[in-house]
Amino acid sequence: MERFKSPKFVAAAIVVILAVIVFFQNSEDTTLKVLFLGQVTTQKATALLIAFLAGAVTGALVFSRWKSKREKAKTAGTPPTT
Repeated sequence: MERFKSPKFVAAAIVVILAVIVFFQNSEDTTLKVLFLGQVTTQKATALLIAFLAGAVTGALVFSRWKSKREKAKTAGTPPTT
């Protein structure tokens, strides 16, 4: 139960709830031009979901790499680089 009181958990829950609301409100079809691959017709919700997931995965990877560099610098006794 303590986990539900964590500010990180509350913030993540709010982001997920807002994302779900936005996804459900954008159900109409749209055409996306995908770089050099051509055009794709899909629902806006699907495009938003893919963009949201790509951003979340990229952020998680960058954060984990930054955190591991920081921990390595801490154990070595040198200041972390940004």
